[in-house]
Amino acid sequence: LINATNLVYPGEKISLRDGLKDESARSLFSLALHGLLHGEGPFEDRFSGFATVLDDIGAGKWTTATYFPFFLHPSQYMFVKPTITQFAAELCGFELNYTPQLNWRTYHSVLGFSRYLFDALAELEPRDMIDVQSFMWCIAPGTYTDGD
Repeated sequence: LINATNLVYPGEKISLRDGLKDESARSLFSLALHGLLHGEGPFEDRFSGFATVLDDIGAGKWTTATYFPFFLHPSQYMFVKPTITQFAAELCGFELNYTPQLNWRTYHSVLGFSRYLFDALAELEPRDMIDVQSFMWCIAPGTYTDGD
């Protein structure tokens, strides 16, 4: 699933692939991913557990950590492309508490920012966070140039 998308950078796909070469790593990853997507308990704990497994296998990147919940529940979760997300938050004066290391505080801030944008874009009738993600890309520098 993750290999068939261009949302995740090739280097991050390679890190995940390499991290899953070991059988025990594949087992830990699959259990953590299942827990993240379908587990009981607070999402914060499930996200933190999944992030720890990703870090342990050398694949702890924001795009990898947030791709799966975003893909399964796009009305609820946001996919984090750090540069785009930080730029959009800066434009809106929204503090993301961003650090490159996976952590709940940053992701919780991203979810709050995403909900803020979703509500601010209500007039445009966004369907889910996919539309919010698309909006972030549209306002990013270098996405469009004058006259195009």
